[in-house]
Amino acid sequence: MNQSHVFLVRECPCFREFKGETLCVNDDKIVKDVITIDVDPDLFLSSHLSGDFMHSKTDDDCLCFCLAYLAEDGYYYCMSQQKRLRIRGEDVSKEEMNRALEVLLPSGVHFASVLCAECLYNVLVALKEGSGLSQN
Repeated sequence: MNQSHVFLVRECPCFREFKGETLCVNDDKIVKDVITIDVDPDLFLSSHLSGDFMHSKTDDDCLCFCLAYLAEDGYYYCMSQQKRLRIRGEDVSKEEMNRALEVLLPSGVHFASVLCAECLYNVLVALKEGSGLSQN
């Protein structure tokens, strides 16, 4: 992955659907009744993403693009809220996300249009609990 490119992950590991409810569990907090906004998958094929798009923040804490992106500081952020992804009290680093994606995605795939958010979350939790890779 080229350091100068923003890397998007679809589905955000902090998005959940549970018993008919949609939830955000970023930073180990629960936001209920999240409204998801589908983003055109062709966006992922673009070699250039608008900086305005990448750094736009929704005005409503309950809106979710179900996207996470890698920022220049080496951590993943919620596309909708522009907050660092935090799992088990720790920020999600580039290294952790790369390792999690290696587990979940076939070799040579740079993104997945359908990725299990809960699976990604669980792999990130396992990495945080078992590897000492966390950057905090």
